[in-house]
Amino acid sequence: MKPFVSIAEPHEDIMRERLPMDVFAANLWSVHMGDAPAEYGDPEVFFRKTYMTRGLRNIMDIVGDRLEGRGGDPVIQLQTPFGGGKTHTLISLYHRAGEIGARTVVLAGDALDAGETTLWAEMERQLRGEVRELSGMTAPGMDKIKRLLEENQPVLILIDELLEYTVKASGVTVGESTLAGQLLAFMQELSQAASALERVALVVTLPSSSLEHYDEAAEKMFHQLTKILGRIEKIFTPVEDDEIYSVIRKRLFKRIDESAAGEVIEAFIEKAESEGILPEGIDAAEYREVFRKSYPFQPEVIDVLYERWGSFPEFQRTRGFSDSSPWW
Repeated sequence: MKPFVSIAEPHEDIMRERLPMDVFAANLWSVHMGDAPAEYGDPEVFFRKTYMTRGLRNIMDIVGDRLEGRGGDPVIQLQTPFGGGKTHTLISLYHRAGEIGARTVVLAGDALDAGETTLWAEMERQLRGEVRELSGMTAPGMDKIKRLLEENQPVLILIDELLEYTVKASGVTVGESTLAGQLLAFMQELSQAASALERVALVVTLPSSSLEHYDEAAEKMFHQLTKILGRIEKIFTPVEDDEIYSVIRKRLFKRIDESAAGEVIEAFIEKAESEGILPEGIDAAEYREVFRKSYPFQPEVIDVLYERWGSFPEFQRTRGFSDSSPWW
């Protein structure tokens, strides 16, 4: 059988061993600040190495329609497990908004200090270049929020790691309340303001798993946020399980000779059948189809890494991976 590198040609950064760990640690805030690696910060490079899953294409179409005034859902909630494509989706939307010419607001809960700034003040700063009307620790009313967004349409608002920011805000006292309580009021007003305008889209991320890493108070805030957003939002999943093979191949390889790959797969299956070592519960025809999608990796390799090891956030964090994950 031919060696896989003669059939599946990796991208240059992999062949030259120039794949720094910051490629895996990239996040939306770093893209917004302009200090992300080219794989994320350069739209041409980013989309060239991106496999357009059904979910990602759907979200981009919906947000694009909304920003261009053709209807669409005003509020989208992304709930994904760790490594489920959340960060990649947000960056895709960020670049899509740039293509349309829309203003983009990035509010990253893991980057912003709740003790120094509020989400509403940061939103105004990014849109107006200064904070005039949305200052203070008390959440602004919908009229002020709506006026700000209306003046700057089309506007895409991306709020990442909202729960993490809310947890931090719970430790900040605001009168008889806390900043977390004010944040809940702000999210309700913001979602309503976005829905009232034709060319404003709001995308919010919340974890769909790993809530066990938070305390009971944080879990309560999570349910409050989902209840507030749940009045008018739609929940989307960026990547389905059957698409993960294509996602990996697109990122790692620039060319795959499918005919030559088919010959290797046939030889492998023939040998595996003769030795009785095909995985249990799957026949040769089904395994052949799955192997065609995963080549040059055996399907079991990806399944173990993505479904088993990838479900443990601590495993990925100890290896320097972010929610963008090595697959993205």
